[in-house]
Amino acid sequence: MSKKTEVMEEVKTNNVAEPVDTDAKAKEAKETLRVQLREHLQQAEHHRTMATKAQGALEVLLQLHPEENSGEGS
Repeated sequence: MSKKTEVMEEVKTNNVAEPVDTDAKAKEAKETLRVQLREHLQQAEHHRTMATKAQGALEVLLQLHPEENSGEGS
């Protein structure tokens, strides 16, 4: 029952217009963007690694099973 009371109090306080703390919002936005940048850079590195591995595997397969070019005569 205390949980319901907490939620009700929270709802009541949210209805009151509170002054926006722009400094805190800006700080939070900067931190969020830093985290997103870090994650995307890590993902980019992972994708580069996987692309290199796929390229190497493709080269090995092409050496084992060369594709025949219909336009060229050897």
